[in-house]
Amino acid sequence: MSCVQPFCFFHGAGFSAGKARLEQFQHHAHYFSALGFVSICVEYRPRHIDGLFSPVTGIKHAKTAVRQVRAQSALLGIDPCRIVVAGASAGGYLALCTAMIETVTDLPDDLSGDLSVSSVPDVLIIFNGGVDTAVLIEMFPELSVDLAGASPKDHVRGFLPPSLFFHGTQDENIPYATVEEFVDAMWKSGNDSRLVRFEGLGHGFFNYGNYDNIPYQRTLQEIVKFLDELGYIY
Repeated sequence: MSCVQPFCFFHGAGFSAGKARLEQFQHHAHYFSALGFVSICVEYRPRHIDGLFSPVTGIKHAKTAVRQVRAQSALLGIDPCRIVVAGASAGGYLALCTAMIETVTDLPDDLSGDLSVSSVPDVLIIFNGGVDTAVLIEMFPELSVDLAGASPKDHVRGFLPPSLFFHGTQDENIPYATVEEFVDAMWKSGNDSRLVRFEGLGHGFFNYGNYDNIPYQRTLQEIVKFLDELGYIY
């Protein structure tokens, strides 16, 4: 079995197709490719859709992406048992869902066609990701039932993948306190879950080019340290 690990990146930009920045993680992806990972930047929404894009469909796409990477491990030359998934904002929420949300009512099937393959990654890296679907329910009231059942904060339990969170204390989109409470709950459930606090910074602080790349560089260092402790750096 190959010891090469895949590193999947889910971009952010809410659930609005017009705001999607598919290149958001290209610098992170190049960096980890240089360390020997197979970097994969995932697109979880159709580009041709204008306006809002269903977060429930996004969950389906995200879970399918992990399943496909695992199912195609021989072709990709990667270890299917060491999949790292990172996500930002909406992508961070979806990354958490791949590990924490088992079913959503309008997802009777999976795009990969093989539900026997696990969609649960082995490590999670979350950049200012959402942990509560309350805001999404306001945006998508017609999906309120599904989204109420797909809130990560309500699915905290033991034996979840190790997780590393990056969050700014001045984030106006996703309050820092909600993520701090979430990570604390993860710890109390016996999970290896860690939060790196970025004082005075808001949403998207980690993006390449922001703040002279100081937060970007720090996130790289913290991820390498975390993955090294888990035995993912050779």
